[in-house]
Amino acid sequence: MATNRFNAPRIRIPDVLERGKAFNAELPVYRSGSLVVPSAGTFELLDENGDSIVAQTAITVVSSIATYSLNALDLPITLELSDNYMQIWRLVLPDSETYEYRRPTALARCALYPVISDLDLEGEYSSIDHLLGAGSTSFQSKIDEAWVRVIQKVRDMGSLPYLIMSPQSLRSVHLNLTLYLIFKDASSVGMGQDSTYMDHAREHRDLFNSEFKSLNFKYDVEQDGITDTKKRTVTPVIWTNRPPRHTRRINGFTR
Repeated sequence: MATNRFNAPRIRIPDVLERGKAFNAELPVYRSGSLVVPSAGTFELLDENGDSIVAQTAITVVSSIATYSLNALDLPITLELSDNYMQIWRLVLPDSETYEYRRPTALARCALYPVISDLDLEGEYSSIDHLLGAGSTSFQSKIDEAWVRVIQKVRDMGSLPYLIMSPQSLRSVHLNLTLYLIFKDASSVGMGQDSTYMDHAREHRDLFNSEFKSLNFKYDVEQDGITDTKKRTVTPVIWTNRPPRHTRRINGFTR
C-alpha cells in the first residue's frame, strides 16, 4: 500500500481540453525540490458521470515527467462540455508503490490563454529587464505564476475562465499581479535602495486588488460559442429570498 503522502503532484489549475483537439497531459511529481521519476503508470480520463472516456492506458515518461498524449479522436465533438472531467494518474514511484493522483479537468469549446508578455512589462517600466536574475532573459515564470493566480481567483469567485469571451478584460489584473511578484522578489533579495521595490510591489498589489473587484467581461454562460448580451462581473450579485424592507420613522417610531 502506498504510504508516502508527501510526494507533491504539481497541480496548479485544472487542465482545459478542447473537443477534437490533441492535448499532451502531464503530471510532474516533486519531493525535496526534485522530480520524482515514475517507473511505470497509467492514465485514465473520466467524464462528469465518472464514465471512462479514455480507459487506463500506459503512460510515457518524458524528461522525468509522467505524460500521456491525448489525440483528437479521444475527444470527439459528441462529448458533453463540462467542468467536471477528471484525469486519474496511477504512478509507480521509486518506493515501488503505486500512487493515485486526480487532476481536475474541463472539456470546453475553447481554452483561455494568458494576455500579457514581457513587452507589456517593458511598456510599463522600460528598464525593468535589469531586475532579471542572472542568466534569465524573460520574466515568463512570473507571468505564468500570476496567470495561474488570476485564473484560480476567477474560479473561486464563481466564473469559469474558459467561458470568458473578452480575454483582454484580464490584461490589467494580469499585468499588475505580475509586476507585484517581480518587485516583491527584487525586494526580497535586497535589490534596490531603501524600500523602493517593496513600495512598487505594494502599489501593484493594491491596483490588482481594486481592479479585480471591479472586473467585468463578456461571457458565454450557455457554452454555445455566442457572447451573452450582458457583461458578467467577477464579484457575483447576491440576491436575498425576499425584497428589502423599507422603513420610515414617524414621531420617533419605525414603520
